[in-house]
Amino acid sequence: MLELPIKIDVRGRDGTLHPNQDMWTYWRLLEGAIKVDPKSYVTAEGKTPPVFHFDSREPLISQITGKQLNEPNGLWGIYWKQDRHGVQGGGAPENLGPTAEVDPYGPASPRYVVGDEFVDVWTAGLSHAIERFEGCHMAYDHIPSGGIGAFTADSFPVFDFAPGIPNVYIVADSNHGFKMIGVGKEVASVMMGEESDILYPFRYGRFAEGDLHPASNSPYPWG
Repeated sequence: MLELPIKIDVRGRDGTLHPNQDMWTYWRLLEGAIKVDPKSYVTAEGKTPPVFHFDSREPLISQITGKQLNEPNGLWGIYWKQDRHGVQGGGAPENLGPTAEVDPYGPASPRYVVGDEFVDVWTAGLSHAIERFEGCHMAYDHIPSGGIGAFTADSFPVFDFAPGIPNVYIVADSNHGFKMIGVGKEVASVMMGEESDILYPFRYGRFAEGDLHPASNSPYPWG
């Protein structure tokens, strides 16, 4: 895109230079849903609950076979939220590397189809995290969900003028997990010649400067 490099040199927060890193990495988002009454999963006040990310090293026990699904002391994680038909969420994504088949997009893509292994892990995680979800594998809804997304070298978006192309401003989201409410107003102010303290940490030059966002120990690239 715009003949920008697909490989970049990234300086770590400790000053170490990591040459020839992928600017973009595609991840397959493994997601699914259980079909339950959405009103059965609300807060104590009857409101919609927030999105939950749950990471653990505890034994993850299959609700289907009774076997442990993670390695001893092995990190696993899931996330979930209420949706219109029940509860939807996912687990640790699959790294596809710097290239991926993005078409067809949406539920028609084979990337939206998950296997029995994911169903086992995700429903086991739900059962472990919240008592009301015990046995939820019986309510698993085999509908297309998930898909693929592209992430930057540090899994955070880029908001900046394109390097060497001063008349092009890039708003490059880093896919799932980063909400961009209000970004348009900030970008508009920059386009009018103002500066934005909010967008400055997301400049393209942060990779070369080593001014990266903090890394996470979560199994998710967006954690």
